[in-house]
Amino acid sequence: MARFSTQLTNFFLQTAIDPKEDVKMVPKSHSCATAGDFIFFRYKLGTGMGSREERLFLLLEPITRDAKTGNELLTGIRVPLPGEYSPGSLVNLYKNKELPPDNYRTYIMSKIYGPLRKINKGRVIVRYLRNRGQ
Repeated sequence: MARFSTQLTNFFLQTAIDPKEDVKMVPKSHSCATAGDFIFFRYKLGTGMGSREERLFLLLEPITRDAKTGNELLTGIRVPLPGEYSPGSLVNLYKNKELPPDNYRTYIMSKIYGPLRKINKGRVIVRYLRNRGQ
């Protein structure tokens, strides 16, 4: 199994995400995710401590190619880590109600370091709604 940062592992524990079942690697292409999906990755920002920390990202737009540079871009909102999250707040995050607009970001796909992973939101929401009803 892949090893994740402490902050991401805490996010999984708080939101009842099972990394073995709910997280999968996806290709770095247009088919990686759709709007509303959570993806996470390491991003190259340079050198030094924290330059390749994991970013949890709520995708808002499908991957697009910049006409001027030819770069493939991911556009969405960075989810602040660490944070206080619960399975219920995760549902609101999917609805994009709890994220500050100043966390809006565009990342260049070619600067993603290592694999791109996606959280299976359908399984997480169904599990939450099932447990809430009990």
